[in-house]
Amino acid sequence: MTIYTPDIESRFGPKYRIIADAICDDIRDNRLNAGTKLPTHRDLAYRLGVTVGTITRAYAELQRRGIAGGRVGSGTYVLDPQETRRTFRSPLDINREALARNDNRISLANPEDGAIDLAMNRPSPGPEADALAATLNEISQADGLEHLTQYSPAPGMAHHRIAIAKLLEQVGLNADHEDIILTSGAQHAMAACALGLLQAGDTLLTEELTYPGMTSLIAHRGARVRPVAMDDKGVLPDAMDATIRETGARAAYLMPVHQNPTTATMDIDRLHAIAEVVKQHNLIVLEDDVYGFQPQDRLPPLAQLAPDNVVYINGFAKSIAPGLRLGFMKAPKPLFATLTRAAQITGWMIPPLMGEIATRWINTGMAHDIITWHQDEMRARNKMAAEMLDGFTFKAKPECLHLWLELPQTHRPDDTIRELSLRGVVMAGPESFISTQPTVPHALRLCLGSPPTREQLQIALTHVRTVLSSDPIQAQHPSGTMVM
Repeated sequence: MTIYTPDIESRFGPKYRIIADAICDDIRDNRLNAGTKLPTHRDLAYRLGVTVGTITRAYAELQRRGIAGGRVGSGTYVLDPQETRRTFRSPLDINREALARNDNRISLANPEDGAIDLAMNRPSPGPEADALAATLNEISQADGLEHLTQYSPAPGMAHHRIAIAKLLEQVGLNADHEDIILTSGAQHAMAACALGLLQAGDTLLTEELTYPGMTSLIAHRGARVRPVAMDDKGVLPDAMDATIRETGARAAYLMPVHQNPTTATMDIDRLHAIAEVVKQHNLIVLEDDVYGFQPQDRLPPLAQLAPDNVVYINGFAKSIAPGLRLGFMKAPKPLFATLTRAAQITGWMIPPLMGEIATRWINTGMAHDIITWHQDEMRARNKMAAEMLDGFTFKAKPECLHLWLELPQTHRPDDTIRELSLRGVVMAGPESFISTQPTVPHALRLCLGSPPTREQLQIALTHVRTVLSSDPIQAQHPSGTMVM
């Protein structure tokens, strides 16, 4: 159908929603029948005087409601309520009511034994599947897709990098798109930094407890990791200054927001103090801000305060869609060529389709909507965890994907993990987060976003509380302190 135009006059609210509401009303009033082909995104956008992205979001909303569905290469059609699931079967047709409620998401693939995973730090499934279906449909109808099938420049296509620079405004970072390097996830960006900036025998400073993915990279590079004392606001400036003087380190890896695993987050005084230490010693900092989109209210990144000394690293994995494998770096200009070569050597370029999807999500506001959804979801999950773990000591932040739970003195981490495993709850051992320390933290990281539904999270937290409230079951262990 090419001449249909919904009447959106006298309606209020977001444009995409009032367009979807108008179409729903026309279907209800039999002005549109099942099987009717809706106008193309571009045609309807022109006639309503809105952007193509607005129509994309409107059609995605219709898909979410089960009102319309897409046929690849053909367009978007009004669905027959009686035939929806048989005729237009797609991931969007699964549990639509749950998609709208925000409390019981589509299940991800769980371990075959049905265990609930609290070990992997990832966001719960949100509206990104809806967004992906709508965006792929839009791309399938677009002209000039040759650029998505060919090699692209190593740092990424210019319009993709421009979109990422725009997204970074949301975390308070001013970025020129020419300083952006796109990578296949933040882990790829870290690997490029390790390859391009560190030599065998170099020392990399980290927080006292840190992300094991980075320590593994450094070990493979033949460099050394040196932990720096920290508190609830991250690394201590005096300790960092002293460690730099002692080791002669030229680089550091820090996570100032929702630090993994402790949730430590730098306040403005700590950020300025660390920035001063960094500038004084001309230290290069790898700032891992993968959790930086999660806080609703956050301070600027360290890269904003010390732009000449900080390589800023982020990605879509923790707050938008981990499956897109879209990461990015903002590099100081003197390091740009080196880091681009390192990214090219380890991956050549990102898949252009992933960059195109990300760009469309950013430019239409979909990325912001998905981030907001995950913020809301994690606030609800953290509230649940706080209520269920009342009486225990733990560190948490309202929108953080994980919390850091101190164990009762009578409970050993490995015994606790073993007992929870027998109850069907998978946990990561705290030894993963140490580098050179001889002692293992008497605490566990609980990944609150990993269970696909809140109901599963509630079951897992119930088991955690039961195990920690009971007398510990101790296995036989060799004497001595665990070393890693």
